[in-house]
Amino acid sequence: MTLEHAERQRLPLAALGQRAGPAADAAAVAAAAQRLYDDLVRVAVPLIGQVSVDALTGRTLYLAQQQFAWLAQTREPSQWTGALAQILFGLERQEPAVAREAAAAVFAILTGLLVTFLGEPLTAGLLRKAWPDAFTDAPTEEI
Repeated sequence: MTLEHAERQRLPLAALGQRAGPAADAAAVAAAAQRLYDDLVRVAVPLIGQVSVDALTGRTLYLAQQQFAWLAQTREPSQWTGALAQILFGLERQEPAVAREAAAAVFAILTGLLVTFLGEPLTAGLLRKAWPDAFTDAPTEEI
């Protein structure tokens, strides 16, 4: 499996849709994004470590702010913790369609960074483990 740009957009949208539902409000999209992130962290940390995951998440936030300026204008609330807190806080304050688009873009950026550092095959394996429900093609590859 190759993780072309279109596939990096489709996978998080599919996984968000499965976790939040098609008519979810922005808060549900933010909660689904948190679950997606937690699932990805669970499989990535054993391979690259928590510090690397946090660094990639920080870079993702910086890059996402270029596309969604409102991410730079938010503050971390106490209800969200961790590296993704600022993104989640911003997501829940948007219209649902904007939140879904932004969340998918954030995960596409993060996936792109993982591809850059780990390569496509390893990143695809991580994503299959983290978000198995987002994959609709047949064979699965193990890491």
